[in-house]
Amino acid sequence: MSNWVLQRSGKIREIWEDTENKRVMLVASDHVAGFNDILPVEIPDKGKILTSISAHWFRLTEGIAPNAFITIDNSEMSGLVAENAENQGRCTLMKKLNMLPVEAIVRGNMAGSLWDAYKLGKREFCGNKIPEGIRRSESLPEPIFTPTTKEPVGRIDQNLTYEEMILHISQAGFEDANFIAERIRDYSMALYKFGRAYAMERGIILAEAKFEFGIDDNGVVVLGDELLTPDAARFWLKSDFEIGKRQEGLDKRIIQHWLEKNPGKEIPPETLELARGRYIECYEKIVGGRFYP
Repeated sequence: MSNWVLQRSGKIREIWEDTENKRVMLVASDHVAGFNDILPVEIPDKGKILTSISAHWFRLTEGIAPNAFITIDNSEMSGLVAENAENQGRCTLMKKLNMLPVEAIVRGNMAGSLWDAYKLGKREFCGNKIPEGIRRSESLPEPIFTPTTKEPVGRIDQNLTYEEMILHISQAGFEDANFIAERIRDYSMALYKFGRAYAMERGIILAEAKFEFGIDDNGVVVLGDELLTPDAARFWLKSDFEIGKRQEGLDKRIIQHWLEKNPGKEIPPETLELARGRYIECYEKIVGGRFYP
């Protein structure tokens, strides 16, 4: 028997907990997060696309890092939430974890906040030494591990060095923080390298990726949340890639870029449709086959 209780409403998803069976259900919406907040727009089918892509990666990488994934088949989930017609294709059933208070980010290209810091002259980022002469969007000599805190909606995540991550985990009440941090780092690097090679074969550059982990009932560090989706990673088309320029990517950033140029204005439907097309293209290249809503 299942007893589902709403645990949390995040930027993009609701998280429901099955208090009888130690499981959680993630329900992905079509909402768009940006500038540390939720934007007043939706990308049609985005939640379904994220759910399917994430499930694909969880199945592919279960031999690289233990994960909490169970199924995205709504028929295997009991309760009104999963049976709601609007939630079909949007639900992910996972084992319940005690989530860790950090986001594990691996970066392989000069982009995002790393580029913002680099162009200001900073040559150290989350404890990593960054060499001179790297151009915007260019590949780094080696991927780097750049963890952050996990802040609520409206607040900016704070960069951490590896040593600061250990302290942050310890201060949150987790025992053996050194061991946990080592697992987070090693799993994240392995997942990123696998994902980058897999994506490259399909015409996509995986520039960076975010991972979230928790602790299960046996004390094991386990991958949770979502995995290598356009909302948790930065994907660029190889065919469009050009060093020295900002890449549009297969994700929501086309909307963010539009807002940067048109602050305060209503996002036009054609821009939302372009964004939807990029999510679909990401799905079709990674998962394979056509996307059918």
